[in-house]
Amino acid sequence: MKFEFIGNACGIFYGSKGTKLLCDPWIENGVFDGSWFHYPPLETSFKDIQNIDLIYLSHIHQDHYDDRFFDFPKDTPIVVLDDKFNFLIGNLERKGYTNLLKIRDGETLKFREFKITLYAPFAKNNFFDAGIGNLIDSAMVIENDQTIVNFNDNTPTPEACKILKKKFKKFDLAMINYNAAGPYPSCFKNLSYEEKSNSHNNIISRNLNHMASLINILTPSRVLPFAGSYVIGGFLAYKNEYLGTITWDECREYLHNKVKNSIEVICLRDKDIFDLETGKSNNPYVPIDKAHMLKYINKISGSIYPYEKDQYPEINRLMHDIKIASRNMEERINNIGIKLTTSIAIDINKKEVLIFKPENPSQKLVCYIDLRLLRRILDRLSHWNNAEIGCHIDFFRTPNNYEPDVHNALQFFHI
Repeated sequence: MKFEFIGNACGIFYGSKGTKLLCDPWIENGVFDGSWFHYPPLETSFKDIQNIDLIYLSHIHQDHYDDRFFDFPKDTPIVVLDDKFNFLIGNLERKGYTNLLKIRDGETLKFREFKITLYAPFAKNNFFDAGIGNLIDSAMVIENDQTIVNFNDNTPTPEACKILKKKFKKFDLAMINYNAAGPYPSCFKNLSYEEKSNSHNNIISRNLNHMASLINILTPSRVLPFAGSYVIGGFLAYKNEYLGTITWDECREYLHNKVKNSIEVICLRDKDIFDLETGKSNNPYVPIDKAHMLKYINKISGSIYPYEKDQYPEINRLMHDIKIASRNMEERINNIGIKLTTSIAIDINKKEVLIFKPENPSQKLVCYIDLRLLRRILDRLSHWNNAEIGCHIDFFRTPNNYEPDVHNALQFFHI
């Protein structure tokens, strides 16, 4: 097999008989309410990825399924995980796609020369206790002449890797996420610059150590640092400094000292095609130029987010709808059966508006958001989770204890 890398979690698998499987197409900048940009910038366009035989969509997040520009023939075969939270399936069906190849957790589908096995989320959260946790991700094992595992954002546990190793025996390539896309620590106003810097470094060390432990269990021939590759543009570009992310070059350098000598860590750039049989790419790899990256971030810092073009909402109606959204969120929390210990408030014109209060609160989270984006979230034109991932929401948390289900619950805050 061959794999052509495009950017982030997007690329094309080439089978031995020429079948082309496109995975997770995000091409155009500006996902997550306008803030996510590719770095390095892409040369590939949507026109370049039309001539494919099959698409795999791992989940509904916009850096994997950019519904703004997702435009293929409606009968294109699309591989999706058939799980109880079928947000992606419903979205595709509403758009008129008629050839969804739904695969249950752990089941295998044959498509021409490919054997494709999908996996539901391996863990609710790899680092924290969570009642809700990860609901939407998937991972794919694709077999032809070689065996490749593409984890996307579905980072496995060590136990899951042992099971995969026992089942598939040998992996020729493991594509593993190395970054954590989220608001912490860059969006937390309760942290000093020094605390943000320390948290940024701790998150990177945590993720890379976990990644190294997984690689040493899977013992693939090669590893590709994959997914979670982006920079923030627009007026929030200053948050890049504390994102808790690094380049794939830095990831490779770290892993060289942490994984077994027989395992090769490779890096690819847009339009690089790696041949798994020969172990070579069609292009010599060009390392990331950090100075150029900083210049690029400065250039895109002038980009305008879509909600910046909106009119500011009428406050009385906004307050009315916040109450409705609060009730909806609390109802979903109760239906799911999770118990939160954090009170949640939103800053509205410098006044804290309480939107959730547990029976016995032990901490408080105040959310700061542009009221135009809040209006979009209430009306389901945007989504709280996407706004968080895009760094559009700031927080003040006291004490600074992370309760994952608080941020999961806020996904239900809408009318």
